[in-house]
Amino acid sequence: MPQPTKFTQGLTLKRHIEATLGSGNIREAVQLPPGEDLNEWLAVNTVDFYNAISVLFGTLEEFCTIKSCPVMSAGPKVMPFEP
Repeated sequence: MPQPTKFTQGLTLKRHIEATLGSGNIREAVQLPPGEDLNEWLAVNTVDFYNAISVLFGTLEEFCTIKSCPVMSAGPKVMPFEP
């Protein structure tokens, strides 16, 4: 049997992420799959998170400017977190 490449390992991890994220079980979604390398798991999730944030930012950047959105708000029922 051929050795898995970095690409196929990453693809396997990505499929696992997609399968578990929609499950509603956050513990299962973020748990390191058995037999996987922690660094590879973190890298795949970090890249996916970055890509998702980039898409969100790109969408907001097009419509929300300092002039049209002077205050960032999620609505009156959401309290901002300030450390």
